[in-house]
Amino acid sequence: MPRLLEVKLYGSKVLANKAHEVEQITPEIKSLIEDMIFTMYHTEGVGIAAPQVGVPVRIFVCDPEYTKSENKNPIILINQEFIEFEGEYEVEEGCLSVPGIYEKITRFKYVTIKYRDENWKECVLQAEDTFAVILQHEFDHLQGISFVDKITPIRKMAIAFRLNRIIKKAHSMADDIIYL
Repeated sequence: MPRLLEVKLYGSKVLANKAHEVEQITPEIKSLIEDMIFTMYHTEGVGIAAPQVGVPVRIFVCDPEYTKSENKNPIILINQEFIEFEGEYEVEEGCLSVPGIYEKITRFKYVTIKYRDENWKECVLQAEDTFAVILQHEFDHLQGISFVDKITPIRKMAIAFRLNRIIKKAHSMADDIIYL
């Protein structure tokens, strides 16, 4: 039975560091993936990265169609690498780790990403628009980057009070990092 994992908040140490590559699919990795998928749907997200649940490994899951339908088709991406970017696309982004804050971010409109799936098969995926944004957003988490790191200094100052409340809450929570 999958477990609901605690989503780490902006200001948590695990979100500020680069994640490590996955060496192989182990029972612990399979369990983590199941738990991440369960947590993503439970929190009504369209993506979640392993560092957001306290595990600094290069895994994220996403389901770009989930908010448009009740069908669940999660995509598992391990050890991702972008191989192509094109165009610009501006969209309002939010994040499970930065609750209640939404900001316009400019991302690439089209991306091609290479990754391994949950069966360790090498895959290539092309995405555009919102799906491309989700992939870039989750990949950033693996690099220790949050979407608020991409907003202008003026916008960051405008939301500083709300960000500081999130950081304060993050520091009051357990900052356990789980190594697999």
